[in-house]
Amino acid sequence: MPFQRRIRVLQAATLLMIPACVGCPSLDRLPSQAPVQELKSANENQPYLLYVPSTYSDERPMPLVVLCHGTWPYDTAPLQMREWAAFAEARGIIVAAPTLRGVQSDLPPPPDRQIALQREDEAHILDIVSELKRRYRIAEHMVFMTGWSGGAYAVLHTGLKHPEVFRALFVQQGAFDARFMADVSPERLDTWQSIRVEFGQADLIRDQSKACLKWLRDAGLYVEELESPGSHKRVDASVPWKYFAQVAKERLWVRVHARNPDPDDLLAVRYSLDAVPAVVRQKWFFGDGDESTEPSPTHRYARPGTYEVNVNVALANGKKYNRKRKVEVGRPLVE
Repeated sequence: MPFQRRIRVLQAATLLMIPACVGCPSLDRLPSQAPVQELKSANENQPYLLYVPSTYSDERPMPLVVLCHGTWPYDTAPLQMREWAAFAEARGIIVAAPTLRGVQSDLPPPPDRQIALQREDEAHILDIVSELKRRYRIAEHMVFMTGWSGGAYAVLHTGLKHPEVFRALFVQQGAFDARFMADVSPERLDTWQSIRVEFGQADLIRDQSKACLKWLRDAGLYVEELESPGSHKRVDASVPWKYFAQVAKERLWVRVHARNPDPDDLLAVRYSLDAVPAVVRQKWFFGDGDESTEPSPTHRYARPGTYEVNVNVALANGKKYNRKRKVEVGRPLVE
């Protein structure tokens, strides 16, 4: 091979190797129509990337997907954003990719330290979601979270603890250790939250995905599994989004609200519902023997305590569902 040609081949090979070496490719050539914003969360002051489609308008709410990256340098927030931004532009989705700390799957720290890092990530993620809801018109019933490999730690820790925020979770070939779930209280789990775990047939951490499925099912949650050909490979954005869109289309979303209409009377509680599709009839059971068919009843309890409130709802298509919530009466109720 002539000397000059060898030089050109070496130069080309070097250029190809640079992105793999740095582990954080440039966002300059991102195939999208709007800029990727590099921001810091308001309260936690931690970095995250945000993509808002060029078609965004306050007149129509958009879905929000939080992307949880895996272990550096194999995965980063910029890599997640690179994979999702063009797809989000085409589908009309707001995506946020926080920089996370508790996602080291190859050499994770001891459980106490790992859980502490997961709590930091939890505060960061919730801060981002709250901030975006203030800045943009987010569809409350279409807030989702997904993560690959070590990102599963953040998806499970934060997503399961806050089913009132995240309607559905998608774990992509996720790392799992039951010891890292000690901070997830059974009382916070919601059997109506939709969860899917995807893993490769030849994945090196396939056993961890299987352990994750068992833990979720043993906790009484309904979780779907998706076994794909191949090993520990990245998942195309269309795969989790197809699942999220299916959940939003086919499954009822209900949020039960409870608040004190009078801050000086903590025994009085006003109940209300948010639901998609809309509810046409409801019947409330307040947990003390009293009932109501009003859409938003105010009920006064005789004494403080913990009450399990049930509400039966009916949709226009004739389908009926039940939702329940525990309410601490006698303390200020904060949504």
